[in-house]
Parts: sequence; C-alpha cells; structure tokens
Amino acid sequence: FAVYNYLLDIITWNKSIRRGFIKVKITDYSGNTVESEMNSEASTFQQYKKVKILTGFYQDLDKISKISLTFSTKTLIGPKHKLRILQMRLKSLNNPER
Repeated sequence: FAVYNYLLDIITWNKSIRRGFIKVKITDYSGNTVESEMNSEASTFQQYKKVKILTGFYQDLDKISKISLTFSTKTLIGPKHKLRILQMRLKSLNNPER
C-alpha cells in the first residue's frame, strides 16, 4: 500500500495549552473522502505557536474541495476541550506543487 504524506501546520489561539490528537479528512469534488493515518503520540498546542504534524493517506485525492479536522484528547487525563484554530495549512510532500 502506498502512503501519500502531507505536512499539517496548525497555529491555535487557545489561551491555555491543549494536548491531543488530530485526525484529518479530505474530500474531493466527486465526494470521495479519505481519512489520515497519524502517529500515536499526542501533540501539544500553545497559543500562537506553530505545530507541524506529519500525516499520511492511503489514497491521494487530486482536487480537494473540503478539509476537516477532528481534535480529540482520547485517553489523556483531564477535561475535554475545543481546539481553536487560527491558521492551518496542509501541504502534500509527494506532490509539492499542490
């Protein structure tokens, strides 16, 4: 199976630190959707600090119409919180011209 790698850059504006996991879904104009396969380590998100996350998909969609993110604390101890995103960028590492 081929994996198509993407680099996800996220800047958040939460005042307090958030730790958790990001899942990415991309959808093309035909309605095809693929979900990311990410590492099992939680990321730490701080206000106005860029976080880079390597993610992969088993299928590469050419013309993306929609990107959705899901933030989860999974089994981390503590209350569940929202992740407020100030800026996000998803860049293909296999096709850098996109």
